[in-house]
Amino acid sequence: MANLNIDSVKERTFDAIVIGSGMSGGWAAKELTGKGLKTLVVERGRQVEHNKDYPTTNLNPWEFAHGGKVPLAVREANPIASRCYVFKEDAMHFVVKDAEHPYVQEKPFDWIRGYQVGGKSLLWARQTQRWSKYDFEGP
Repeated sequence: MANLNIDSVKERTFDAIVIGSGMSGGWAAKELTGKGLKTLVVERGRQVEHNKDYPTTNLNPWEFAHGGKVPLAVREANPIASRCYVFKEDAMHFVVKDAEHPYVQEKPFDWIRGYQVGGKSLLWARQTQRWSKYDFEGP
């Protein structure tokens, strides 16, 4: 029989596991822990440190080498990511490169990903719009 430390097993036992720390995962973890559940959040991406890991955060619009646009060679190398509105010079370093993380498309689907703590919330053009009740109503 294996030599198990019961306290160690209890420390590594969780009521819930959340995959990804983006907006949805972060909110799910907040709600679960708020209800008293012992929750583990698993994130595949890196920790992003404020300012240090934002190479473009203090640049003015006129300071970008390509006027905020992504060079043609980079767009051609990332045909899926380049279709997304956030794939601009100020945020492209937070977008997953198509060639490094391909996926099978049975039907056309643009899967825009950001592998870092916070997920794609770091790609929201530095803003979040306030939603109204009409955003949650169907046609």
